[in-house]
Amino acid sequence: MLAPLSWLKEYIDITTEPKKLGDKLTEAGLGCEKIIKTDGDTIFELEITPNRPDLLSIIGVAREIAAIEKKKIKYPHLRQGLGGQAKLKKILPLTIKTAAGINPRFTGIIIDNVKVEQSPLWLKKRLELIGQRSINNIVDITNYVMFELGNPIHAFDYNKIKNHFMTVTQAKGGEKFTSVDGIAYRLPKGAVIILDSERIIDLCGIKGGENSGTSSETKTIFIRIPVEVPSLIRRTSQSLGLRSEASSIFERGVNAGGTIDALRRTVDLVQELAGGEIASNLYDIKQDSFKPWKLKVRIERLNKMLGIEIPQKEVTGILESLNLSPVILSRRNVSKDPNGIIECEIPTYRNDLKIEEDLIEEVARVYGYNKFPRTIPAGEIPTKEIPYFKDFRLDEKIKRLLTGAGFSEVYTYSLISEKSLEESGIKPENALRVDNPVSREFEYLRPTMKFNLVSAMQLNKPNYSRVNIFELGKVYEGKTIDNADEHYNLAGISNTKSFYEIKGILQRLLEELGVDYDPTSNIQILDHGVFFEMNLSEVLNLKKRHKIFKPLPKYPPVIEDLSVRVGRSIKNGDIIEAIKNQSPLIHKVSLLDEFEENRTFHIVYQDREKNLTRQDVSKVRKKIIKFLKEKFSVQEN
Repeated sequence: MLAPLSWLKEYIDITTEPKKLGDKLTEAGLGCEKIIKTDGDTIFELEITPNRPDLLSIIGVAREIAAIEKKKIKYPHLRQGLGGQAKLKKILPLTIKTAAGINPRFTGIIIDNVKVEQSPLWLKKRLELIGQRSINNIVDITNYVMFELGNPIHAFDYNKIKNHFMTVTQAKGGEKFTSVDGIAYRLPKGAVIILDSERIIDLCGIKGGENSGTSSETKTIFIRIPVEVPSLIRRTSQSLGLRSEASSIFERGVNAGGTIDALRRTVDLVQELAGGEIASNLYDIKQDSFKPWKLKVRIERLNKMLGIEIPQKEVTGILESLNLSPVILSRRNVSKDPNGIIECEIPTYRNDLKIEEDLIEEVARVYGYNKFPRTIPAGEIPTKEIPYFKDFRLDEKIKRLLTGAGFSEVYTYSLISEKSLEESGIKPENALRVDNPVSREFEYLRPTMKFNLVSAMQLNKPNYSRVNIFELGKVYEGKTIDNADEHYNLAGISNTKSFYEIKGILQRLLEELGVDYDPTSNIQILDHGVFFEMNLSEVLNLKKRHKIFKPLPKYPPVIEDLSVRVGRSIKNGDIIEAIKNQSPLIHKVSLLDEFEENRTFHIVYQDREKNLTRQDVSKVRKKIIKFLKEKFSVQEN
């Protein structure tokens, strides 16, 4: 949100130096990211949280400054009425059909004999300061009032509305719509639209239609200021990948009680800058009253939650500065509420204030978090594992072992496309689908990391000839939410390591984790590398709960290599197991080299009680060779 200082000063007297004011705004939760000096003006670039759509307007920011600086705000002049049959020269016909479920409030009016032309310099300048392009005086006025008051507005060319008939409904899916900026879209099912008697003329809450927009030929306009359903606007916006300033406001929840004031302001500016006369009664179609609501806060509860005592007078002063009309209720039950209760009236633009804790947060942020004393958190250190406890030390150990083996960690999205599932050999109906996907590329929860890692390898191959990557993260199984399951998987891919190297790395990893498990079945040979994936949650259930500590041996090992010739049908594992079983002095056996029928085994002899002599090792070696000859018909090289 961009807020020019010159524009803010129209509503509030600001004397604080911009840098200091920016710091105050940040402390109060507005997040002043940057202060820009341009053309003799100062612009505050504010980061607005999703729960505060009221701050997506200049008036909204001015209200916050007024609360922080303890000053009064001056609102723009609004006309008292919007016509009435007795005062109107003529009433133009317009039939409107709408439904509260998809369009809670429809406010509008017709203005005849307008002159569409370029906007005056002051209006162009205002819009340029907030990054908006001037179109014409009518469109510029609707944009200006939206940024000023926070209610999105759209102006239709009245004479382009076929048979002067408007129906607010939802798209069936697949309909073609061309927006006011000339871009064509295929609408998703459920998009809120306006139809005239022949075609779609508006994509509600997001973009107006090219076929009903104002131009230099426009003589009569219909101004519409609606209240939209946030979830419907967001779903359509995400599906189309189309966002606008209006959709950003509607997605968060527009000021449902502010449509009449926004219409008054718009009509004033239209008649001032484009002429014209009101040519209809006020349209304000709604079921709810959209009035302010009451909310109470207990002083005792406020002080307990904040951990400090703020004087009651200061609390009411803060709430008053936020335009919440605080009233201290009479204390009927002093034993229950010794410090009293404050009742507030919440304006319709503050949709974020619903419970007592919301009011407490408002008091705290305006009071100033920096005024709170620094204290050490009280309480006891928990000794029992909390539900869903995860030991991240184990993750770090796994990552260290794999990076030590030459792998690099990557992070990929948990959401994949239908095409990705099919390429991984998985039917889409056997995977969990997101109801409201951001796009078709992120539609399903991944049941495997295979596709993601293969894609990551393909992306890295143009820049790196050797790619060894792994990921530790969640995968999701099941067809519906009722039978869904999630667990941690460890997956990796390599275009340089062989099947045996990958197997050895995983065996070493599992050995360090204290797991007795053969990872062979978890390794796949792909056209472009070796891939592995294992259910880490399942594997770790095999982990030995208690490790036996063995001190380091005092006496050094004796190491030698044994080279033999053996038939190719004999497995290395069988030979290694046979060698180990010949003596308790054999500490470790591994395959060192292999060529055709020649195999060399690396043998480590060690006694924990004494130094081994040549004679000790010689006896064991002879026993090994004798057994291998009898068992496997080996020949000593």
